[in-house]
Amino acid sequence: MENAMKHTSTPLTLRAGALAVRGALALLVVMPLAHAADEENDEVKRLTTPASSIEIGVGNVNHASDKFGEYNGLDKKGSYAVGGFLLQGGGAYDSDSALRWYLKGANLGLDTRSLDAEIGVQGLFRVNYNYDELSRVYSTQFQTFYDGAGTTTLSLPASFAATPAASRVSSTTTANGALSNWQNMQSPYATAACAAVGGVPTAACRGPGYLIAAAMHHFDVGTERKKHAGSVTVELSPQWQFSASAQRESKEGTKVTGLAFGGPARGVTVPELIDSTTDQFKAALAYVGEQGNVTFGYYGSLYKNAVNKWTVESPFNGALLNPELNNRAVMSGAPDNEMHRLSVSGGYNFTHTTRLTMAANYQRMTQNEALVDGLPTTWVIPTTSAHGKVINTSLNATLTSRPLRDLALSAVVKYENRDDQSPVYRFMTAGGDAAGAPSLFVTEPLNRRMEQVSLDADYAFARRQSIRFGVDTQEIRRTADGEETPFKAETNRENTLRIDYRNNLSELLTGRLGYSHAKRTQSEYETSELLPVPTVAPLPAADPLLPGLVQFYLADRTRDQLRSSVNIQATERLSLQTGVDYNRDQYKNSLYGLKQMESQVFKLDAAFTATDRLSYDAFYTFEHKKSEMGSLSIGRGYSTTILDAPAYNPATGCTGYWADSGHLPSDEGTDPCRKWTQTQTDRIHTVGWGVKATQLMGGKLDLGADLALSYSRTPIEVTGGYYVSNGNTVKTAARPYNNVWVAAESFPDVTSKMVDIRLHGLYRINNVSSLRANYQFRRLQSSDWQYDAYANAAQGVTALQVYPGNAIVSPNYAVQVVSLSYVHSF
Repeated sequence: MENAMKHTSTPLTLRAGALAVRGALALLVVMPLAHAADEENDEVKRLTTPASSIEIGVGNVNHASDKFGEYNGLDKKGSYAVGGFLLQGGGAYDSDSALRWYLKGANLGLDTRSLDAEIGVQGLFRVNYNYDELSRVYSTQFQTFYDGAGTTTLSLPASFAATPAASRVSSTTTANGALSNWQNMQSPYATAACAAVGGVPTAACRGPGYLIAAAMHHFDVGTERKKHAGSVTVELSPQWQFSASAQRESKEGTKVTGLAFGGPARGVTVPELIDSTTDQFKAALAYVGEQGNVTFGYYGSLYKNAVNKWTVESPFNGALLNPELNNRAVMSGAPDNEMHRLSVSGGYNFTHTTRLTMAANYQRMTQNEALVDGLPTTWVIPTTSAHGKVINTSLNATLTSRPLRDLALSAVVKYENRDDQSPVYRFMTAGGDAAGAPSLFVTEPLNRRMEQVSLDADYAFARRQSIRFGVDTQEIRRTADGEETPFKAETNRENTLRIDYRNNLSELLTGRLGYSHAKRTQSEYETSELLPVPTVAPLPAADPLLPGLVQFYLADRTRDQLRSSVNIQATERLSLQTGVDYNRDQYKNSLYGLKQMESQVFKLDAAFTATDRLSYDAFYTFEHKKSEMGSLSIGRGYSTTILDAPAYNPATGCTGYWADSGHLPSDEGTDPCRKWTQTQTDRIHTVGWGVKATQLMGGKLDLGADLALSYSRTPIEVTGGYYVSNGNTVKTAARPYNNVWVAAESFPDVTSKMVDIRLHGLYRINNVSSLRANYQFRRLQSSDWQYDAYANAAQGVTALQVYPGNAIVSPNYAVQVVSLSYVHSF
């Protein structure tokens, strides 16, 4: 029995061992299949299920710079939070649900943060909400001597009270008067009596030259913009769709504004308060049929400004402004206004080769904000509001047809009409709030009507080659509803011829060359008067105008434009794109004013894919812009002016002349010594390079780098000269002139150099976790005499006697930004 049992157990034992071996072998086979299936399922899930992620980290800015961080929120030195998220989901891809939604936040640790949310069902509806902020840091360098910066009442500091406005006089007839002249911000003394004492002035004797510099203090200028927007789209049926949106944008802060006291000869720049909202509403109903489509639309915009009247106290001569204004200039914020537009657009297919599209708009703009109060009683303000109303209408129609396989035709008609229906009012005011009798000013509602027709023919005359011919004709008519028109010519007509050649030599080489020539002419131009007839009160003084000077937007003009581009697919991995653009405007019939403008742009781009995981790109751009203008300086003369002998003597050249009050040289409008020209040239070089490497370290690491360099130079060359009064009151043999000629000088070049380096990397810890690192370095070196005139002068903010500075200089900085964040995906 024992043997029998041993015998019978052997096969069972062998069978169990065989099963174990077979099971192990089967497991070895199934395990990689199961792992592969898991990977395949993960990949399928990644492709079919929207992924969500959360990012959190920290960044650091090593140096504060208002210009580097003007719009990106990185203006302050120190650490900042890095934060963002993307949450999204909806019905499974293999379910019957078409629901999709997402919630996205970006730049949450900065003043440029944004939030987006959307939910919808494909084919039924979509609802969206957006919120974003934008902080503009205009300047942290700005300085002002005013108290109340950032409010609607800007006042002189207490130190000015030692010399009341009535005691601030302007006199240059004596040395002591010149040293206490309140028309000159460099004057060291407050009164002539103080100047007579001399020495370092006491607190009671300090003039603007001391007071302004001592009172300067910093004030950050910038704005904060916040925007809320929402939209909804509903698919009413397969043919009909309704959409609507609303948006509110609020803006608070300050901006730099220049204003004049008593006229344009003197002024200041101050921070103007900004506090406004803009509401926009849109709605559309669209229909799409078998042969056509149509859309009915509405768009409305409502602007509200909480800043109405604001005032600035004058630091100059106390007799400049109307005495009822208490030595203050009165300013007004942008007025509240509304715009409502109705539109209809659509298209109709007459045949499968012919289609007509049209769009028409009716727009009504109104402005009924109340005018500021507290104005002088000697002024005449005929209305409480401008009651402004402008009606804009437009119509665009395009007919396209392909009568032959190789021929395409199109015709475009455009009509735009601006009808200013605002009332004409007659105001009695003084420019710059100046003291003295007011003058008559009449409002001038301006109208503009444009009609244009364009015809084009595109013909493919050979394999991969085509040529396009086009012609445009345009007429613009400008009128005014007031008693006078500012337009010296009522009508402009412009005709344009265009030709465009395209050649696809092969799949590896394509190119395009286009040229257009346009000629604009004007209706009869009203000639200017060098010596106009004097006006009588209450009309303002007549302005002498230089004969031969033509308003450039009305002047006869020829325009030439050249466009070219070449695309080269050198190899499967290397592609090149290059092109040249050229533009030239010439005003050949203008004796004075703008003479010529031209620009050239050269572009070169390259992209090289070394491997599937390594790619490079590079670019270079050169821009050259040039404008030329010229004129002739004239004095303020009238028809009653007595004309003396010519000032210019060919034998002696440009020297000077003598003219008593009410006299002018007889060659006032032709003297070559009065002529001047200005040529401004901009040359800008930009070069960049980038590299991107992915799937390094077994697919865990992505790296990228970008480098950009730019250099620009703007020389402004000035030739000629003009006459300047030298203050001579007695004509003698030694001093025969009271007007001497001064040669014009060119301005210093405006330059800018920038280096921008950016590095970025992403390291995947696992399937759901990764680290993101970013680094940026930017250095800007610039020089602009318009900003640096004060900084480079010994007098500082009072370097210009009638325009105190604000301490803003050309931007120069070197900033590094680094950030590290953790990203979790799920």
